[in-house]
Amino acid sequence: MMSANLDATNNDVISRNIIRDMGNGVLVIDKANRIISFVNDSAAKILDKTKEEMIGQKFAACFFEYEENDAFNDCVNKAIYESDVSHKMTTPYYTGKETKTLYVTSSYTKDDNGKPVGVVLILDDITEKAKLEQRLMKNQVGTIMMMAELVESRDGNTGGHIKRTAEYVKIIAQQLFDDKKFPEEIDDKFLNDITTAAPLHDVGKISVSDAILNKPGRLTDEEFAIMKSHAAVGRKLLKDAVEATEHSSFLDTAIDMAGAHHEWWNGRGYPDGISGDKIPLSARIMAIADVFDALVSKRVYKPGMPLEKAYAIIREETGTHFDPVCVEAFFKAQEKIERVLKSHADD
Repeated sequence: MMSANLDATNNDVISRNIIRDMGNGVLVIDKANRIISFVNDSAAKILDKTKEEMIGQKFAACFFEYEENDAFNDCVNKAIYESDVSHKMTTPYYTGKETKTLYVTSSYTKDDNGKPVGVVLILDDITEKAKLEQRLMKNQVGTIMMMAELVESRDGNTGGHIKRTAEYVKIIAQQLFDDKKFPEEIDDKFLNDITTAAPLHDVGKISVSDAILNKPGRLTDEEFAIMKSHAAVGRKLLKDAVEATEHSSFLDTAIDMAGAHHEWWNGRGYPDGISGDKIPLSARIMAIADVFDALVSKRVYKPGMPLEKAYAIIREETGTHFDPVCVEAFFKAQEKIERVLKSHADD
């Protein structure tokens, strides 16, 4: 019995030493009174506070002084007030001197009955990694935008279409978000990804000849088949880009938008003939933006259509071509759409 107790004591000492010396920050907060009971050296360094400033203090007294830390505080409060749920999140953390990017994992200590009594935060300072990812993302976006503008210039445009449609999808998606539509899909990340990805929706046109892109008359069936291929080609190009580069989430959205923005709500679109909510939401939004801009814009083969006529077509094709919920958001944001059209009219 004495040997078993000694082993347990040794194990406890070993565990504490490992936690004390580990590179990740460890913070333990008592659930009942919100008092910080343990801080290892790494946590003190990451949070830029001494152990004496934290241990024995209420969590709020230590970390609520800066508004910049609202996301960090929300993460901890969620862990404290929920019963037995682990959370993982990336959050900014302001030390009073600099803003760091932390990856926070929360879990629990439990009593003999299995009841959570303490919140354990594991902190990982990923500031430098986040900065590197931001630089890679910026370079990716710059390179891909050049590709999109190159494609745009080949079919007689000057970049206005990709600028306008990016603004349109942002406006429609924001309206859906404000109206609490598709809450399981639309969040801040979705809004950012869909806006960044939108200029790539026609990237597959790089495989279509100038003669077809700029033909002033009606396309033959063979030419139209080649034109339609741009959706599948664009999807493949972007999938290849994902495999060849550091992965960014907006590229996944770009793949969906490029490959499915010509699908119809009733399943009569291309390239896959999918319908309804099987079509990615980003592509359903892009479909409205793309068609609207094509209708009202001047091309080498047609003049721009009056707004009211374009609106009538969008309404007429609601439920056949377009997702009715997305169309509703489009018309609720009509004034914003028209402001974008007017501001980029000469692009």
